[in-house]
Amino acid sequence: MLEGKIGLAPMADYTDYAYREICRKNGAEFTFTEMISVEALIRDKKESFSMLPKENEKDIGIQLFGSNIESFIKAAKLVENKGNWIDINAGCPVKKVIKKGAGSALLKDLDKLGNIIKALKENVEIPVGVKIRLGFDEDIAEKIIEVVQKNNANYVIVHARTQKQLYSGEANWKRFRDLKKICDIPLGASGDVYSYEDAQILMSEYNVDFVIVARGSMGNPWIFSNRKPEFEEFKSTILEHIKMMIDDYGEEKAIRRFKKIFIAYTKGLKNAREIRKQIPYINTYNDLEKIVYALEK
Repeated sequence: MLEGKIGLAPMADYTDYAYREICRKNGAEFTFTEMISVEALIRDKKESFSMLPKENEKDIGIQLFGSNIESFIKAAKLVENKGNWIDINAGCPVKKVIKKGAGSALLKDLDKLGNIIKALKENVEIPVGVKIRLGFDEDIAEKIIEVVQKNNANYVIVHARTQKQLYSGEANWKRFRDLKKICDIPLGASGDVYSYEDAQILMSEYNVDFVIVARGSMGNPWIFSNRKPEFEEFKSTILEHIKMMIDDYGEEKAIRRFKKIFIAYTKGLKNAREIRKQIPYINTYNDLEKIVYALEK
């Protein structure tokens, strides 16, 4: 389904429509929504439905998180006609998610994880995959993949750290070679993908079937096409990005959300430090536009 491809990973508070569209235009072969709460969906919360793909989006997975099997089924049925596949979040390491028994907390209850996968496979018509970590406190990735495969998931994505590691240290890419030996479904890789070459190495040397890029895409949507834009294109992309966000959220909310994204765009620029001092004072599109026009290589 995703084999041989490089796509955009789901990232909370980042991978909204504008972010996905910018990455898609620059080579991302598939994308995911931000993680969406199954409980919020079945309670008909407007914000959660606004996170779903737009009609023009293709090759996109809807990532759901939660811990209640019945809620997963209800939510999946509500959204299955909005995307191309459903992705179960069993990898988020954030405390507020884990406290709800969701995200990587599911790796502590493999029976429940297996039952969620099985239930979705039996109740929706589109493919169902799962994103995991190597384990919670310790690396038990083989056991997790055994459960994932037993319950007929269409793919598995592994972030090569445990929950305990959060984002510290290095992702253990060597584990992909071990996991591919027992993995009969497409195996995706996540973790420390900071260049196009990293993605190619993961597929050619570590035997994964596809790669998702998370933090490596921040401020660099060109990572998917392995090119460096001309500086004018770089600046126009920043403005295109914020304009799409304004269309979706309105100016005030869009500017507020975009500030941390803009910080990533400034990485490595000549006057990055001075620019970042100005970011708290950006309140309108015009404020941002003036700063972008003043950017220097």
